[in-house]
Amino acid sequence: MRHGVKVRSTTIPGQHAATEAEELGCYFCNDVVAPADSVKDQTLDQQCTVTRPGIAAIASALLVELLVSILQHPLRASAPAPAGRNDPNPLTARADHPLGLVPHQIRGYLASFDNLLIRGRNYDCCSACSDKIVEAYERDGWEFVKRAIDERGFVEELSGLAEVQRRAEEAGDIEWE
Repeated sequence: MRHGVKVRSTTIPGQHAATEAEELGCYFCNDVVAPADSVKDQTLDQQCTVTRPGIAAIASALLVELLVSILQHPLRASAPAPAGRNDPNPLTARADHPLGLVPHQIRGYLASFDNLLIRGRNYDCCSACSDKIVEAYERDGWEFVKRAIDERGFVEELSGLAEVQRRAEEAGDIEWE
C-alpha cells in the first residue's frame, strides 16, 4: 500500500490533465478507531497480518516494484491509481509510463495465488492524515504528539472518529437474535 498525498496537480507534460484528481487514503483511513497498542498480550501470529512463511519475500518484492514505479512516474507519489482490473478511467487504466500501473493497494490471496488491486479514498475523519490532524500537528508540533500519547480519546475527538462512533452506537440499538 502506498500512502496518499495531497493532490496539487495531476498534469503530465504533453498530456491532458485529470479532470477529477482523487486523494488516496493512508493505512488508517479504513479504520474507525484510532491507532493503539494492538499487539499487547497477543501471540506472534496475532500480532502480524503476515503469518505465512515466505510471504515477506513476496511483499518485499512488490514493495520494491511499487516504489520504483512511483519514483519513475512523472507525477511521483501523486500518480493516479487504477480502480481495479476493469478500470474504465483512461487516465488510470493504462500504463502512463514504461513501468506500468501504479496501484494504491495490492491485496494478495495465497490460497488462489492471486493479487487484487484496490484503490482507497482518503477519509475526512482519519486519525492519521485528516486535515484536522495534520493541521493540529503542523500548528502544535511536539505538544500535539505528547497530547495524543497522554490523553486517551484526544485523537478520536479531534479527528471526528468519536462522533462517528457515537452515531453508530445510536443507530445500532437493534436487538439481534
